[in-house]
Amino acid sequence: MKTKVFSILVVVLFTASSLYALPDKIFTSSGYIYPGDEWNIVRIYNDDTVVSMLGGRADFISTYDASTLNVVGGNSDIEALDFSVINMSGGDIGYIKARNYTTVNFFGSDDSTSLGAEDFANIYVMGSNIGNLHAHQSGVIYVYAGYMSGHAGATSSIVADDFSAINICGYDLVKTDFGGTYGYGQVYGYLTDDTYICADLYNPEAYSHINLIPEPATFVLFGIGSLILLRRKDSKNQ
Repeated sequence: MKTKVFSILVVVLFTASSLYALPDKIFTSSGYIYPGDEWNIVRIYNDDTVVSMLGGRADFISTYDASTLNVVGGNSDIEALDFSVINMSGGDIGYIKARNYTTVNFFGSDDSTSLGAEDFANIYVMGSNIGNLHAHQSGVIYVYAGYMSGHAGATSSIVADDFSAINICGYDLVKTDFGGTYGYGQVYGYLTDDTYICADLYNPEAYSHINLIPEPATFVLFGIGSLILLRRKDSKNQ
């Protein structure tokens, strides 16, 4: 009798969980994810497909075939594949992973987002709260603006190896190969929007894969200084 009751409970619970399981969604043409929508896995296909996420929730979103995803609001984790493009200007996104020659333009999110680039993908960070950065296998991340902080208030971490690069643009930027939470160094200074950042290097290889790029004004000053030195040299030679 106990065995029968247990079996009935298992069947009831399984049926109930199946009834409330979120459905998947496939886009093969342009469309929207609206506030109130709830999906399990969303897949976006075809070159001319443009999907705008205005709100709602998806457990996971994958983009393929040079499609485009515009995220304005909503909640999800995202993986970009196969030359696709993602434009991020809002939403609560846990992480974005870009692979296979994809491009991510990251303007912002409502929470800190971890970003990963690999397989010749490019990520451009131009604002909002940035979590951890991961670059592998020729992936490149450009950081111009935004607040860098890890989840739950922890310091951001940077992982970089293989043939990848992380380019940080700003001024008074410094990187060290010692210290920080993990002992492999830190990057700190100001981004182009005057925001102060401090991030810990998670692996020893990261140091050699980080490039500190002065803001345009610094390049101008450098160019003027070079012209002055050249003129001085020319006057001495005359």
